[in-house]
Amino acid sequence: MSLTDLQLSTTERSGGRVVVAAAGALDLHTAGGLYTRAERLLAGHPLVVVDLSGIEFCDSTGYNALLRLRRRALEADARFVLAAAPPVVGRLLALTGADMVFEVHETLAAALAAHPAGGEG
Repeated sequence: MSLTDLQLSTTERSGGRVVVAAAGALDLHTAGGLYTRAERLLAGHPLVVVDLSGIEFCDSTGYNALLRLRRRALEADARFVLAAAPPVVGRLLALTGADMVFEVHETLAAALAAHPAGGEG
């Protein structure tokens, strides 16, 4: 995998929850792939968690895709949660104040525990 690649995998969880694991670069060339996948999932799932633990690079296009997905989740009456943001993403979220806008969990396990299947979390 080169720095210009983004690998995405989707895992269905109980209770309509779904996890999209992203690894590689979230940038001008790859952000559209994440956006398209997550947007489709928001239509049929009450919770979409994006596991960012594998992200090595994120530019403004990747950041914008995350913001747009948050807005789409609100429109779809779904939840859009970020998990395991590496320092490269965490700094971007903190510098822009978006860490106060997104629901961000330190780990994927913490994100799923905050939203148990069939629970109100």
